[in-house]
Amino acid sequence: MRPLSLNFERAVPSARLGYGLFVAGGLVMALVIGAQAMIYQEIQNQAAAAPRAEARREAGVLPRGVTSEAEAIAGALAVVGHLAGPGARLFVTLEAIDEPDVALLALAPDTRKRTLRIQAEAKGYEAMLSYLRVLEQSGAFTQVVLVEHEIQNTDPRRPLRFSLAAVWGP
Repeated sequence: MRPLSLNFERAVPSARLGYGLFVAGGLVMALVIGAQAMIYQEIQNQAAAAPRAEARREAGVLPRGVTSEAEAIAGALAVVGHLAGPGARLFVTLEAIDEPDVALLALAPDTRKRTLRIQAEAKGYEAMLSYLRVLEQSGAFTQVVLVEHEIQNTDPRRPLRFSLAAVWGP
């Protein structure tokens, strides 16, 4: 019969895994510190270049073909006016329309196509059609087209959500 050997102590796991994780953590930390140093150096370079850019701006550098600062400002205002489109006039027109049964949800203008997409909710079909007629008769829009409509069954009041497209201007 073989002698019985009882060993209640657990074998100590190898320390290689721990040392490997320690070394990997040290490498990652070194990489992070190196990246931070590079970013800090870039920030210092940008900060050093900022006063030179500001000095050039103060020197009054004008775009080619522009002879005065007033001419440059007038050109910039013309570009901004063109990009903004007739926004103020359209909003005044939309605010002036008194339809208590219609609520505007979203306006999406497209200045290149000169169109305005409107999403709204109405209490019913009559209110929606009345709003379309008022928009057509406002004079600000040349074409008003109903794109889609849907009854919201999840809402207990069951409003009619609709979307329309309108072309502004002559």
